[in-house]
Formats: sequence, C-alpha cells, structure tokens
Amino acid sequence: MKNNLIIETAHLLLNKYITSSDIIVDATMGNGNDTVFLAKQAQYVYAFDIQDQALLQTQKLLEKNDIKNVKLIKDSHENILNHINHFRGVVFNLGYLPNGDKNITTKKDITLRTIQNILPVLNKDGFVLIVVYTGHEQGTEESLVLADFLQSIDQNTYKVLRTDLPFQDNKPPFIYFILKVKDESD
Repeated sequence: MKNNLIIETAHLLLNKYITSSDIIVDATMGNGNDTVFLAKQAQYVYAFDIQDQALLQTQKLLEKNDIKNVKLIKDSHENILNHINHFRGVVFNLGYLPNGDKNITTKKDITLRTIQNILPVLNKDGFVLIVVYTGHEQGTEESLVLADFLQSIDQNTYKVLRTDLPFQDNKPPFIYFILKVKDESD
C-alpha cells in the first residue's frame, strides 16, 4: 500500500477514540481496508456499500485476516439508521471505489443528509470521521456542502477538526473529525 499521510492520520485519530467495546460503522466500505482496520480496534463493525464488488473484496479481505466481528450490508450509508442506531462512531471515506467504476461516487446530498441524521443519534464522546476527496467533481461539490454544514452546527455540542495538506498541488484528500462533546439535552 502506498504511503498516504491523510489515511495514516485518520487511523491515528481512530486509534485514539475507538475502544475494544465500541460498535463502529464503516459507512463506505470500498475495498475493505478501513473495515479491517476498524474491526481490529472495535468490538463490532457494520460496513456499508452499494456495490457488489466492494462487498466481495471486503469479504475476501476479512477472510484473509480471519476477522469475524463485521457485518457487511449492501445498502447506501443514508440507510444506516434502518440497520443500527447505537454506535460510537461512523467513518466515511468519500469518493469512488478504488479500481472500480469512477462514475459511481458518493453524492453530496446523500452524504449531507446522512451526517445530519447521524449526529443527533451519537452519544457524548461519539464521533464521525470523514475523509474527503476533492480531486473529482463530485468530491469538490461534497467538500463545499460539508464545509457549509459543519460551520453551522452547534459549537458547544460538536467540535470539528479539519486536517489537510495545504501546500500540496494535487488536490489531496483531507479529514473532518467531528466529536460530540455534550448531549443536546445537557
């Protein structure tokens, strides 16, 4: 695997926040690399993708690593709450399936709606980590919609961290890490 500072940084953040008793959602399973990483950290992982190729690749990777604490779900991340409503965190790696059809991408309206629905369900100390790719048109649109939304959420309830590589010229991905620091009822 090539050296990817953003993914390495995302994994460092996840290592800090995930415990062995946590339920985690991989909202965009892709080829399964994040799913395997999360399964090694958490008690259980629910992994979502809409493409058969993603489920097949991930299943192979899980079997290769003898990982059994994962449920693969062929569905859009917008339907996470139809499958599970109690989890510590949700991880998104936006964009398209590596080595897959680049015309099938995450979409700004679905991603935004999903995050809007997930945040209120999180308990205090719950989190959402989003790796955003702006190197393609949908990714740029997604990044703009997410930026608008995240700057509007309650700063007393959520802390938003953005980590990026500002001096790279090839439109590298960046991370949003949203931590819920208090419940809405507090």
